[in-house]
Amino acid sequence: MRSVQMLSALAAVTLAACSAEPPAQPAPAAAPSPPPAVPAPTPETVTSTYDCPSAGVVEIIREGRFARLRMTDGRIVNLGVIRGSQPPVWSEVGLRFVTTDDGAELAQDNGRTVVCSEVAPPAADAGAAR
Repeated sequence: MRSVQMLSALAAVTLAACSAEPPAQPAPAAAPSPPPAVPAPTPETVTSTYDCPSAGVVEIIREGRFARLRMTDGRIVNLGVIRGSQPPVWSEVGLRFVTTDDGAELAQDNGRTVVCSEVAPPAADAGAAR
């Protein structure tokens, strides 16, 4: 009988040693970090603005190195300055913008020319004038 008890105890110890513990749970994967926030673009300084009826608005930007044409249909075209040109001329394929003492004009290679007029800059702050 003693051998039966001994066998039972040995079997219990053996089973306890052999029983596999459940595998440890893997650490949860870290949530991906959100991409860094993209800062808003710095607004460009517009040194002068011209209204070109039926064509759009031309803004002189980047210290006069570019003229940005905002067309009436929503398209935007950047015209590069022609260095050393007098009077100043900005040009891009098919378009030319020139300023003179009398105003400005926007011309296309196909011969269409629009007379443009300079728009007064907006008032800085109406409340500050009081």
